Amino acid sequence: MTVITPYLHYDGSSLLLYRFLRWAASAHPEYGFDILYRYDGEVRKKLEQLSNVEEVIHLAPRKRRLIHRIESPLHRRKLVRLLITPHALYCNTLPALKWLEDFIGNNTGLPLPKTTIHVRELGYWVQRSGIKRESFQGLNSTIIADSSLTGRNLELTLGISDYIVIDEYCDVKEVLRWKGQDLIRKEHGISPSRPIVGMAGTIEWRKGPDLFLMIAKQLADTMEYPPLFVWVGRFNDELFEYQMRCDIKQLGLESTVLFLGPKENPYPYYDSMDLFLLSSREEPFGAVCLEAGALEIPSICYRGCAGAESFITRGCGVVVERSDPNAMAEAIKELLENHDRRKALGRRARKECEQRYSLEKLLPQLLEAILNRDVPASASDAIQAP
Repeated sequence: MTVITPYLHYDGSSLLLYRFLRWAASAHPEYGFDILYRYDGEVRKKLEQLSNVEEVIHLAPRKRRLIHRIESPLHRRKLVRLLITPHALYCNTLPALKWLEDFIGNNTGLPLPKTTIHVRELGYWVQRSGIKRESFQGLNSTIIADSSLTGRNLELTLGISDYIVIDEYCDVKEVLRWKGQDLIRKEHGISPSRPIVGMAGTIEWRKGPDLFLMIAKQLADTMEYPPLFVWVGRFNDELFEYQMRCDIKQLGLESTVLFLGPKENPYPYYDSMDLFLLSSREEPFGAVCLEAGALEIPSICYRGCAGAESFITRGCGVVVERSDPNAMAEAIKELLENHDRRKALGRRARKECEQRYSLEKLLPQLLEAILNRDVPASASDAIQAP
């Protein structure tokens, strides 16, 4: 099989791909994978160490002056071979499909095998990627939406209704190995009595970092002992990081908000959190809610903004009316003050992760879809027809 992926750094789609291939190496060692990528990152070395990964290849050759004219056609022929000879192609994001569309445009008549397109994007990334309805045409494809919300967005924005839904997944066993580590408090000297409200992911507009600060400001102004707000993840660019840090200073939140940066293993940091705040404006699913849930940490999100709302409303957290920082702050305060309710939501979250969102539950279904086989009957509670 050939996998096309745009990114290989520590972000959601790259890590989900790594977990899928790591699971496949153990569960189905008979399948081999070639990976074509656009932007290099830390996950590449992890992928190269997997026994079922044969080649990890950049989508464009490195420009090395005199030999580039020779290298480029040779590289293009190699890409064509990796696209037409495997049993199946798997685009793990819409930007991956966009690269495939552009490549096919320069190679008309390319006899591609069956192609699976895993949609992990809502409106922002659909617009940014340049994907149109026509991008899907001409392919013998299966379209997977990573949540019902993502599927509805495909219908509304691109007029695509022929898709299946496979929710995102969580390596519950791996996450639980780190329960009890509480690294945020250990590394930063935070009192055990101070609650921590956490968020994770690339820090960009759609994730709502400005809303995150507004909520923190509201609680800092209204609570005698406000919680610490912590974000695990990288900024999408240096200018945006400068803007956010200026806002923190202007709002007087230096002792209330902490940006930790990206972590190769974020789970012992999540373990410090009392509540997971998914502040996103747009979140196709939000697998971090599952990882927090596996650690018995309930989540809270805005209504209609995250595919993980279907997980949270199963008794795993609280949903607040959309984009109202004051209402969100009040809901967080109530949860932090109601220890028994918060713990009950956390226990329910772990149970749901184990029973419905584990690798063992969902990844066999993903592999079957990529191989163009019928979805097992046992998948009916996790895969929904549109």
